[in-house]
Amino acid sequence: MNLCIAVPGLSSAQCQRLLTALSSYNVTFWADLPEAEKRVTLAAAHIVFGNVPASWLAASANLRWVQLESAGVDAYLGINDTPRATPTQLTHLTGFFDHAVAEAALAGILGLYRQLPRLLLAQPQSAWIKAEVEPGIRALDGQRVLLLGAGGIAQRIARLLRAFDAEIQFFARTAGAGSLTTPADLDLALGATDLLIDTLPHTSATIGFLNHARLARLKPDAVVCNVGRGSTLDENALVEHLDSGHLGGAVLDVTAIEPLPVASPLWRHPKVLLTQHTGGRFPCEIDRKIDVFLANLARYERGEMLHGPVNSERGY
Repeated sequence: MNLCIAVPGLSSAQCQRLLTALSSYNVTFWADLPEAEKRVTLAAAHIVFGNVPASWLAASANLRWVQLESAGVDAYLGINDTPRATPTQLTHLTGFFDHAVAEAALAGILGLYRQLPRLLLAQPQSAWIKAEVEPGIRALDGQRVLLLGAGGIAQRIARLLRAFDAEIQFFARTAGAGSLTTPADLDLALGATDLLIDTLPHTSATIGFLNHARLARLKPDAVVCNVGRGSTLDENALVEHLDSGHLGGAVLDVTAIEPLPVASPLWRHPKVLLTQHTGGRFPCEIDRKIDVFLANLARYERGEMLHGPVNSERGY
């Protein structure tokens, strides 16, 4: 059986670990292939571990399973548009990045609240700006926080924020998962929200979810944090509300286009903290991904249900 490994950044030790564990498979490492051979190799693959060009999978007639190395799946939702004798199983790293993204969100929020961007800019200039920054310092204690989404990342963020005595509320379309379940309920709650944290996935229903009108309903001087998907937030509307003074700031780990275009005003906006989609990174990440894949492969070989199946109808 042909198995293609397309995880970038593998060390020689990690490659050897995989080869040892996969001795019964015909293993190919994507990074070692000349460009001209990649399509041919993928077309012959039965199992893929990693994120290859989604459009290329249409030629993989015998493809049985793709284990993505990401939580995001939108590019791969049409994987079974290609007729095959047996539908291809698609799994992703659900829950894998929860702790890291939650820590990144907290770091960004605290950084913005404690005026760290301004202080860091002043430091190389030996500029003492204590009196200037102190009026803008915020505290999480007692803040009303509204989390869009109630999945693993949102739950982990909520757990961290409760340690600061923040008041937490969720918005989720699944009944029982959050205290708010309809857009109308959400819109009513925005006016009392100090901190809005977006953890929504990319789906047809979430594109532009945080639009101009919805951002306008937020409490004056509220802060927006996006660690979900860039497509869920109207960035032009965000900038307008920041410029007008309606919003107090934004922490953005994700943007609609990545890398963020040089011309984007987000780069230079004094109220914006950009973390450049680094939120999911953590030490030994690749080793953990290999652990997940090998554990799932064992399930696959036993004919068991795989961990992290993608629901193509829901989009995640």
